[in-house]
Amino acid sequence: METITYFYAPISGYAYLGEKRLMAIAAEAGAKVDFQPVDIQKVFAAAGATPPPKQSQTRLNYRYMDLRRSAERLRLPINPKPKHWPVPAELPARLVHAAQALDMEPHIVSFAMLEAVYARELALSDNDVVAELVHALPLDGGALWTEATGDAAAKRYVCATEAAIAQGVPGSPTYVLGGEMFFGQDRLDMLAWRLGVSDPLLSTVSV
Repeated sequence: METITYFYAPISGYAYLGEKRLMAIAAEAGAKVDFQPVDIQKVFAAAGATPPPKQSQTRLNYRYMDLRRSAERLRLPINPKPKHWPVPAELPARLVHAAQALDMEPHIVSFAMLEAVYARELALSDNDVVAELVHALPLDGGALWTEATGDAAAKRYVCATEAAIAQGVPGSPTYVLGGEMFFGQDRLDMLAWRLGVSDPLLSTVSV
């Protein structure tokens, strides 16, 4: 079974747009997705990249337009300028790491966090909000929370960030397959091609 390593931030708009497609492509290919949420500020700094909030207004205007039309194409609700973004997202990232470590479905946790930012206007910097999100999931919220707030999840978060930096990840989302990197949800068609499958989710929407 091939493994797609998924480096991203759980507050990333493009990760929000791409995650369901990623899971559909992986399922079509019989591949595993290894969720590796990172400290995106450290990844940006190591890559010499300008974080979106610090980009020029011209770049930001394009970003908002692109997020909106991409979401429309994928039939996803979105506010391209969410009320609570950017915010620190270590706890949401650790929850995803915890879900993976406990053999829960990390995608369920991950997408709930992404959706909270871009479709529900919730603040992932508020631990009470995050706790409410977790306990509303069809998972063992208590076990997930305990694991996420422990030392092991904290170490996984640090290790994922270090791995992303070591591999030269430029930003979120980045998908790595067999050492080959695909940066951005707009490269998911290339990832699908490399896996030898079609993009099953995108094929169901108008193009």
